[in-house]
Amino acid sequence: MNIIAEKNIQINNITIYLTLVKLYRGYVLFISDQVNFGLGSITLSTPPLNDVLKSTSVSYQLFGLEHNLLSKMIVEKAASNLKEPVILLFFLKEKEKEKELIKPIITLLNQILEEYKRKKNN
Repeated sequence: MNIIAEKNIQINNITIYLTLVKLYRGYVLFISDQVNFGLGSITLSTPPLNDVLKSTSVSYQLFGLEHNLLSKMIVEKAASNLKEPVILLFFLKEKEKEKELIKPIITLLNQILEEYKRKKNN
């Protein structure tokens, strides 16, 4: 298990923590508004089958009922970018603030994925 990235972002008095961990043939992505990550929704995504057909990532909601659309968007983007399966553990205690958090979370994820891609290619 290798921690690839640990970042956080402050959004309207809420801190979002994001950690990306490399496993053998896959990744685990933790996103939470708590320092000690909680167990919210768990979503798995597999990468596209190949680049020629431009198929999309496929995601499966394994556990949890909240934040389904946001979890799906995040995990599919990560799996597509990393080209390996990704499990997302997503927990937000501040449920009513979800709409305000979507764009900053996706932006932070994009930043982490781009940085990791650059490191991996060097």
